[in-house]
Amino acid sequence: MNKPGRFRTALLATLPDLASDPQRLSIFVEKGKLVANGTEHAGWQYNYQLTAILQDFAGDMDTLATAVIAWVATEQPDMLKNPAQAERGIRFECELMTAELADVSIEIDLTEAVFAGDDGTFDHPAEPVADPTGDWLWPMN
Repeated sequence: MNKPGRFRTALLATLPDLASDPQRLSIFVEKGKLVANGTEHAGWQYNYQLTAILQDFAGDMDTLATAVIAWVATEQPDMLKNPAQAERGIRFECELMTAELADVSIEIDLTEAVFAGDDGTFDHPAEPVADPTGDWLWPMN
C-alpha cells in the first residue's frame, strides 16, 4: 500500500508546524479488506480506512481540511465525484486540549488497485482505477 506514506508526506509538506515535529503524526491502516475475484487476471484491490492522528495540533483546521481535500482529489478522485462517497468518505474528530491545541483524528476510506505481473512484479496504477482485474464479478465497495 502506497497511499498512507503519500498522505504523511503531503501533510508534512503542507503543515509546517507538524513538519517541525513529525512524531506528532501517526498513521494507521484499519478495517482493511483484500478484494480479489479469483479469475485468471492477477489483480486485487485493497479497501481500507486510513486513520491519521495529529497530536497537539496548533494549526488552522481550515488549512488542514484544505490539505486533506487536495490530497483526496489526487489520490481518490472518485470519492469527491460521488455525492454519497463524498459525504461519508472523510471523517474527523477533535479533542480540544486547550484554546490553542487539539488532538485531531482524520479517517479516510481508500482503495488501491494492484496488478501482479507474471514475472513477480507489482504495479500500483494511478487513480482512478475501477477494475484492477479487467473482469470483476461483484461491486468493489
